[in-house]
Amino acid sequence: MTASTLVRSALAAWAALAIALGLCGPAQALNPDIRLNDYNHASWSTRDGAPGEITTMAQTPDGWLWLGTTTGLYRFDGVRFERYEPPAKGEVARRRIGELRSAANGDLWISYSVGGLSVLHKDGRIDDIQPLDGPVGNVKTLAVDHDGCTWIAGGRGFFRYAHGQLQKLSAEQGLPPESISSVLLDQYNQIWALYSDGLYRLNRASGKFTQALAYQGGAALTQSPDGRLWITSRQEMLPLPQEKTLPPGQRHILPRPALFNSLESMPGAQFDQEGNLWSRYCPETLCVVARAGQHQGGPLIVSSAATDKVAAPLALTSRTTNGILEDIEGNIWVATQTGLDRFRENSLIPVRLPVASGAFSMAGDSEGGVWLSDAYNKITWKLAANQAPQRQPEFYRVVANDRQGALLLAERDRIQRRHLGLTSTIPLPPGPDGKTDHDVMGLVDDGKVLWMSSPQVRLVGLLDGQWRPRSAFSLPDKIFLGVAGRNPGERWHATGDGTLVFNDNGKLSNYDAHHIGLATMISVNEDVVAGGDKGLAVFTGDGFRKLKALRPDPLTNISGMAISANGDRWFNGSQGVVHVRRADWQAVLAQPGAMLKYELLGALEGYNGQAMLENRLPSVYADKAGSLWFMTSAGVLRLSPGELRHNHIAPVPSVQGVDVSDMTYAATHGLRLPPGAQNFSIKFTAPGLGKPEAMRFQYQLSGVDDDWQEAGNRRIAYYTNVAPGSYTFRVRAFNDDGMMSVEDARLDFEVAPKFVQTTWFKALCLLSIAAVLYLLYLYRLRVATRRVAAQMSVRMAERERIARTLHDTFLQSVQALILRLDTVSHGLPEDARNKLAPILDQANNTVEEGRDQVHELRTGRVDNVESATEEAGRQLHAEHPSTSFGITAAGPRRKLQDTVAEEACEIAREALRNAFRHARAKRVEARVIYEQEHFLLQISDDGVGMSADAATKTRHYGLTGMKERAARAGGRLEVGATSENGGVRITFSVPARAAYAGARRWWQRHGA
Repeated sequence: MTASTLVRSALAAWAALAIALGLCGPAQALNPDIRLNDYNHASWSTRDGAPGEITTMAQTPDGWLWLGTTTGLYRFDGVRFERYEPPAKGEVARRRIGELRSAANGDLWISYSVGGLSVLHKDGRIDDIQPLDGPVGNVKTLAVDHDGCTWIAGGRGFFRYAHGQLQKLSAEQGLPPESISSVLLDQYNQIWALYSDGLYRLNRASGKFTQALAYQGGAALTQSPDGRLWITSRQEMLPLPQEKTLPPGQRHILPRPALFNSLESMPGAQFDQEGNLWSRYCPETLCVVARAGQHQGGPLIVSSAATDKVAAPLALTSRTTNGILEDIEGNIWVATQTGLDRFRENSLIPVRLPVASGAFSMAGDSEGGVWLSDAYNKITWKLAANQAPQRQPEFYRVVANDRQGALLLAERDRIQRRHLGLTSTIPLPPGPDGKTDHDVMGLVDDGKVLWMSSPQVRLVGLLDGQWRPRSAFSLPDKIFLGVAGRNPGERWHATGDGTLVFNDNGKLSNYDAHHIGLATMISVNEDVVAGGDKGLAVFTGDGFRKLKALRPDPLTNISGMAISANGDRWFNGSQGVVHVRRADWQAVLAQPGAMLKYELLGALEGYNGQAMLENRLPSVYADKAGSLWFMTSAGVLRLSPGELRHNHIAPVPSVQGVDVSDMTYAATHGLRLPPGAQNFSIKFTAPGLGKPEAMRFQYQLSGVDDDWQEAGNRRIAYYTNVAPGSYTFRVRAFNDDGMMSVEDARLDFEVAPKFVQTTWFKALCLLSIAAVLYLLYLYRLRVATRRVAAQMSVRMAERERIARTLHDTFLQSVQALILRLDTVSHGLPEDARNKLAPILDQANNTVEEGRDQVHELRTGRVDNVESATEEAGRQLHAEHPSTSFGITAAGPRRKLQDTVAEEACEIAREALRNAFRHARAKRVEARVIYEQEHFLLQISDDGVGMSADAATKTRHYGLTGMKERAARAGGRLEVGATSENGGVRITFSVPARAAYAGARRWWQRHGA
């Protein structure tokens, strides 16, 4: 493989890693001109939950900061320290960590101070590379090559690990017998090994090492941002010329890999991305050598260089430090014996004033200098970015700028005007006592009048070279604060009673501003903006419109505003600096109901106190270089908008676990929570090492949350009364600059049901309910049966009583009459006796029929409908021989219910009697039909028919009785004509279920 091929391979690998991390560009480096004490310094000691004796650090591509200690392995997301307990495996002791090294694929290489080497994979698997008594011994450093092999510098020699095999490198590979102290993979894919006698480089073509430099005393290898290789020791750092470390044939000099610093901590010194050297080898515990990476020539002596630069004693968690690491966001981490320290650049840089009152005035001169007057301490300072403030020999009570940009310096008896190298003076007017001795409180130049206020003369104006009293001008009665307008002679005033006044060369226009409360600022730039203790408002031409925001508190008590070169607005308020991007400002002006979007630079960015209010002067000043100066109750802060660091690292969220009562379950896909776990909380996080407090989260639980839920910076989600079932929990993260995670973290889990929530239990409940209903049905049936039986008993008793009455009275009486008539007939002439004989026969038949009716009343049963109908028709035909009679049956004969049979027989008799006696019919027919779905009885004749009111005529109850009988049997009676010429057809129909005995079983047997 050629050298150019190796370089291209290395660049491709680093580019792939950068894309995987979501890098839009390299993280911005720390400003080399900032003093160490001005960095944002945070620390975590053992009292804060941090482990002690942190010996080594590494950051994996997912953002976790891993800490190796004498008590085990920990990881840190910026908020919480979590002890990592890998599964016990083999004989490797994992309690005392020696070295940590991250790899581009997410693996974490772990060595142990008691021997042994492991690799923790991204998916949680851990593999042991060598046991305690392995050939490597204690691992000093290692390098993970792009081809997958690993180069290991151990206490027992130099090793190459590939394909599960360890190979010790020795003289055969051109290496000396002396011990190795460090190994490094550079940006050209070259392997470097540092021995006690010098530096060796691998020739990949031959597989052997050659000595590149003879050197003694080296402890470790590192690289500066320009790609140069350095040999470090406690006393010095030796840079190697890049041309001597280039691969053969390589002409282009490449910088070191972008993530070089985050893969492992350095035991002695670390070059940050700007080339500043962070070192433990200082007179104090820690120092920074600004731009040390640009050092050329011989060795760099750290202690003397740091003393000459920006060394400063710091209150670290311990004076004993063990390692330094720069993470992918550009934060510097220092591991100590009792905790962990972090340094990052504040957006707001404090001006280091020996004393500060919080009552300032600020202005600039024509040369770009910034002047600051401290009225209470009576000191005037001259300021410059990244330089110590210079105290001026003279004290100026107020500093300001006039309309032409000249610097105005107020003394007790005069005002100095400095502009373009020229100085002139303006005498102050005499006071009531005739003396020109003033405590000047404010200066404002509106282009026509120079206004000055002091306790001695209150408010006066310099017009045409003469100081004139307030009464000489058209002014509001009570002026709380005032500023110049856009055009000469224009001014804006706040009266202190909720009114803002526009003064156009003496013409006053009043505007109500009670909605912003007591005025704290009026700023006239592209827009007229007013601030108060209740909020912020902008002038629309007709009045002041108050601006809305989701969090309105930071918009209160704003006392100063500036516009940077890109059009962004910067406000100084009660909770810090409020930054509004130009597009967001224009959007809220265009849409009156829109919410103002802003970024708050507060305590996390170095803001102390609140915006200066007491002297009613503007608390923000923009100098000619573009820096913004903010005056607060605690001092002065500087911000350079063009130097602001932005976090382009997309966070990587992860779900940590699920808490149910007192149990914690690891976040593994397919997790099954125990029955009854309907109330639980889900822990999640996303490493954000620079500003973890500003990390923001959104989460969603499928089937429970309709939309994404805002969690703010809270890293836990609570759920109650969640039904059993399968769920998917998702979480996404936003870093401090609003960049969203590339992928959501998710957890698929299941809430197991209790027994009473299972399908089996529900089925059992349904069966139980069905059984109870069936038992209730049986009970109801039994009660109904008893009731019907009781009714039948009463009915049968009544029938028996009627039968006895008929038999004992009526039938016996009729029988006696027949006997007497028969006796009398024997004494009559034969002719009379012959005429009486048929009558006696009919009477006997009637008696016989009566006896049949009595029998039916006593038994309650009828043999069959056909026989009864046929018998009734036969008897009636004998009485009416001119009317013929016929009966037919259709369908398989079925046994009828007793009630149906009885009522059918009575209906048949009544219908036949009506047909024979009243229809004057020639023929009467009866049909008994056994259908599958109905039982039918039809009596029809061809007689004269029936009138429509036959059923309603007095004492004609035949049809009514038949209908009542039909209803009692569960059927119905229909009366219709047989033809257009007359005739009557009476049809009695009963549904099969009510008509037939055992109807359900019959249907089942016949396949119905």
